[in-house]
Parts: sequence; C-alpha cells; structure tokens
Amino acid sequence: MFIDSLEKIPQVVRAFSTTIFTVDPDIPLDLKPLVSLSLAANSIDSQIDEVRELMQLTKNKQTKELFLAIRHAELLSERSSNVLLKTIEEPGDHIHILLLTKKPFQLLPTIRSRAMLFYLKTSGNLVSPPDVPSEILDYAKKLLVADKDHLIQLTEELVKRKPKKSDPDPDNDKTFILKVIETTIELAYKSFYKTGNQLFLKKVSGLDLAYQNISKNGNKKLQLLANLI
Repeated sequence: MFIDSLEKIPQVVRAFSTTIFTVDPDIPLDLKPLVSLSLAANSIDSQIDEVRELMQLTKNKQTKELFLAIRHAELLSERSSNVLLKTIEEPGDHIHILLLTKKPFQLLPTIRSRAMLFYLKTSGNLVSPPDVPSEILDYAKKLLVADKDHLIQLTEELVKRKPKKSDPDPDNDKTFILKVIETTIELAYKSFYKTGNQLFLKKVSGLDLAYQNISKNGNKKLQLLANLI
C-alpha cells in the first residue's frame, strides 16, 4: 500500500500491530512513547540480544500504546528475525511494531506476511522503475500481466534460464527468480495504486506465497504456477 506523506505514519501505525515502511530508516517519528533500535551492518553478532531486549518490553502489561521501531530492518539476521517473529504473532494489546527499511524484501517472508507493507508516494517510487537490472525488470513486467498460457511459457523460460555472471548471485539460479518475484510485487503495488484494480493486490498475495515457498527450496515452476494461475 502507499501513504501520501510521513505525517500519515502515526495514523497508519495505530491501525496495525506490525507495519513495514519503505522509507529513509532514520526519519524522525512523532510517536510517544517510542523505543527505537537502529541496526548496523557490523552488529550482527550482538543484535539478537538487542532485539530480545526490545521485544521484552512487550511482556509488560500495557494499558497505553507503546511504539517499538527497528530501523534498517533489512539488516536483521535470521536469528533476530525469528525472535521478532515470535513477538509479532501475538504482540499484545496496545503494542505497535514498526520496521523501517528501504529494502523490505530482504526481510524474512514470514515477517512480511504478518505485517502491512507501505511505500511512501512522495519518495518517487510510483514513477521511477524498480532499481534492478533490465532483464529482471522485463521478466517482472511480463509476469505481472501474464495470462494462464503465457504464464506457463514464461515460467518455463525462467526455470530453464542459465545463471549469468551479472546476476545478483550467479551461483544460485533461485536468487534470480526470487528477485524477479520481488520486483513483480513492487510493480503490482504501484499498479494497484495507479488503477485501483484489486486484481493487482490478489496477484501480490500469490507472488508473496510463491516467494516464501521458493525461498524454502520449493519447486520453482510449481510454486509460480500454483500461486498465480
């Protein structure tokens, strides 16, 4: 989904238990009381304790709203993400967890599926194309609008495609397909906002489920076809 301005964040946050905002992770937030944790690339070893400490605040009996923000959330390690996941499944009354990142699809799919994802319209990402190689963008555009017959053909092409040195991870063909799906999801959100067509949101659900299952080493062709037809 999209929000018009940063000023809308407090209103949106209060409506959900867990939210992900694709914004500058260091933006000031007009939320009180607010406890923030800012992750750094060199803090992977210690961050699990920091995340546990932050999540421990949800154990206290809350009679008023409490806002917990994790900045640069894309840096969450798998262990830290699992700690977070246990909390966001049942955050408790009056608890609101915010994840701030410019790379939402680096978060675990299980976390994304339990949170509402928002883009900021004024960031320009409605008019600017996703920041990916042209081949990935071309596949994503095709995947977004493919009907049943074209989907079968396109999926076959993606599965048989040979990795290239320029790929995000040339040693793993799964990485390329996941990046195509991630880019298609971004295009679907933008298309929904521009057109209001609910079919784009339905496509997001199928794409996200395919992404999760392929991430867990599910059959790439089967997952794309099963979740998008």
